[in-house]
Amino acid sequence: MRKYIILVCLAASMIACSTPKELGVMSYNVHNAIGMDKITSYERIAKIISDSKVDVVAVQELDSVTTRSKGVDVLKAIAENCDMYPTFGGSIDFQGGKYGIGILSKEKPLSYYRVPLPCRSEPRSLLVAEFEDYYFCSTHLSLHAEDRLSSAKIIVEELSKLDKPALIAGDFNAQPEEESMLYLSKHMNIYKKGDSPHAENPSPYTFPANKPSTEIDYICSFDPQQKIKLTSHYTKHAPVESDHAPIVAWLEIK
Repeated sequence: MRKYIILVCLAASMIACSTPKELGVMSYNVHNAIGMDKITSYERIAKIISDSKVDVVAVQELDSVTTRSKGVDVLKAIAENCDMYPTFGGSIDFQGGKYGIGILSKEKPLSYYRVPLPCRSEPRSLLVAEFEDYYFCSTHLSLHAEDRLSSAKIIVEELSKLDKPALIAGDFNAQPEEESMLYLSKHMNIYKKGDSPHAENPSPYTFPANKPSTEIDYICSFDPQQKIKLTSHYTKHAPVESDHAPIVAWLEIK
């Protein structure tokens, strides 16, 4: 009887391990929660995220307790309104606080760290968070093409060290044909228009938010063992909340 119970438990464990986990991912440059109408609202940014029902979000352009933001921790304020864990990565010291990027997640990260990236105008970062089944990274690359290519090489090197599938999302400030994106495409999957033609809005354009016409925000996977499968990819309608619209991907992780 004991052997039977052990076998049943092992079989159940194997089935659970082989069942793909569905994961909703978003990248959102929130422009410090300042909308196209110049109104600052953490609540409406949070509503866009909550309504999308995603599990993890790469967030860019965040103040943390700066004078400009009246001492508000912007990522924390958004997180409190959408019931997610905030993980902040400060790229620069700014007005008594920091300015940088972040991650919002339904699951609390096991750990996280920040990798500095080159930028001649202001420092940039790669923020890496570890979760049970995967790593998730947020980034915001330089306005300069040479820096973006250098950053792409650093990102690939960093993700190559990880022991689980990795997702990276953010504002790459580069269109698909640029050298930095072509380099990344050799080493990872960059989700794009046509990957899920039946999504609500399969366009990859996110900027400007009121009339998106430029593709500079991306969701990608670094997945040498091919454990991640894309099921949907689209830009979410959000014309006023920020100067970027968010991009969303739904995935299955084996």
